[in-house]
Amino acid sequence: MVMRNTISDEQIGTLLKQNEDSAWEYLYDKYAPVMYGLIYNLTDDKVLAEKIFINAFLQLKEKQTLSGINSGVCYMLLRYTYAFAIKELMGNGIKPKILNPSEEVKLIHLFCIQCTSLTEVASILNITEKETKKRIRSEVL
Repeated sequence: MVMRNTISDEQIGTLLKQNEDSAWEYLYDKYAPVMYGLIYNLTDDKVLAEKIFINAFLQLKEKQTLSGINSGVCYMLLRYTYAFAIKELMGNGIKPKILNPSEEVKLIHLFCIQCTSLTEVASILNITEKETKKRIRSEVL
């Protein structure tokens, strides 16, 4: 049995392709805190953030948004979560809180808000793509 916090994105992708329910459990265990945290930072309202998070996660499964993903699940989820939360907030007449990136969250900011590619982020920060991946993983953890 694979420990939930050590399963790779590739393993999750394989399980999703095989339509295994366990894939959603692994995905939730691994990424729910990051998704919820991003939404909460846009709202500063725990109840609203939880509601949006639940809807975002359910839509991921219903629309099979991750069906073709083999790697890069983290990056895709950050972008998806941000876009979903903004749409939900604006649709309910709520202005999302502006995220001002500090030095510590600069990579997440670039991926979520500016929706730039890994190559673009590496270029902006003048680091390699490998280092960019390492730093974004560190920020997420």
